[in-house]
Amino acid sequence: MTAITRFRGPLASDIAKYLDRLKAEGRAMRSPVAQLRALDQLTLTIPLPTGSIDEAFAKTWLAPSDARGPNTRRCRYFLLRGFCRFLARSWPQTFVPSPFLCPRHRPAPPAHIYTPQEVRLLLDGALRLSNRGKAHPCPIRSDTMHTLLLLLATTGMRISEALQLNLDDVDLTRGVLFVRQSKFKKSRLIPVSEGTLALLRRYLQRRLSVADGHSHAPLFISGLGQRYSKTYVAVMFRQIALAARIASPGQKGPRLHDFRHTFAVTRLLLWYREGADVMARLPLLSTYLGHAQVGGTQVYLQATAELLAEADRRFHSFARELLAGGGRS
Repeated sequence: MTAITRFRGPLASDIAKYLDRLKAEGRAMRSPVAQLRALDQLTLTIPLPTGSIDEAFAKTWLAPSDARGPNTRRCRYFLLRGFCRFLARSWPQTFVPSPFLCPRHRPAPPAHIYTPQEVRLLLDGALRLSNRGKAHPCPIRSDTMHTLLLLLATTGMRISEALQLNLDDVDLTRGVLFVRQSKFKKSRLIPVSEGTLALLRRYLQRRLSVADGHSHAPLFISGLGQRYSKTYVAVMFRQIALAARIASPGQKGPRLHDFRHTFAVTRLLLWYREGADVMARLPLLSTYLGHAQVGGTQVYLQATAELLAEADRRFHSFARELLAGGGRS
C-alpha cells in the first residue's frame, strides 16, 4: 500500500508527500501521522473552494472541543502550519496560519517523583494483582506488571519502549535491552543492573512456559496472547497505585511516565552527591534516555527538595573555597 492510498481526500497526494518529508527528517512519529490522517478526513467533509487550505478550514481544524485541550490544539496548529508552508510552494493560494491562531500552551502537570518506599509499595502491589482479570485470565499478569514496573524504575525507559520489547531484544548474556526505532526513530542499547537482570531471567522462564516463544514474540504478553496496550497497563497501574494509597480517587496521577522523571532526577542527585560535573554528564544521560538532544533531557530535571539541598550544599562549598582564596579561582 502506497502512502497516497492511505489518504482519500482531495489533498491526498500532497499529504502523502509531506508525510514522506517528515519520515526523511525523522519526524514521522505516531502523533503527526495520526493528525495527518485526521486532516485528510476533514478535507472530505469541508469544501476547499480554492483547491487548497483556506482560512475557514484552518479555523475549523483549530477550533476548541471537549475532546481536544489547548496542548492538543497547539500540536494541530504546528502540524497544519508546517503542512501549509509545504503546500504553498505548489499552491500559492494556500492559507498559512499566523502565530495569532496558535492556542495558548497549558503547562503540563508537575511530575510525581517516586520515593524508594513508594516504588517498593508499587512493586509489592503488582505482585498482589489478580491473575484472573474480568476480561480474560492471565497466569502471569502479576509477574508481568511487577517486572514491567521494575524495568521502568531501574532503566528510565519509556512505557511504549518497554511494551514494544520482543523476546530477542533481551540479551541476558550481555545484560542489555535493545530498543528498536523508538521516539525520533532512534534505536539504542540499554544496560540493566544485575538485580534487574536476575528478575528478567526468572520472568522469562514463566513467560516462556505460558505463551509462544518465537524471537519476535512480545516480552510482556496478555492473557489473549497479545502485546499489552499502554491503556490497559495504565488501568492496572492505577489499580495498584490506589491500593497502595499513592493515588487518590477522583484525582489524576501519578503516572507510569513519572518513573522516567524519577530515574532522571535520581541520577542527577547521585551525580551531585558524587561531586561530579553534572552539566558535563547531561549528554550521557540524554543518550541513555534516547533523546535527540540535551534539551529534551532538561524537562525531566525538575527541582525537588532533596535536589535543591544538594545544589545548595555544592554552591556553599564552592563559595567557601572561593572566599578562602580571596575571591580568586
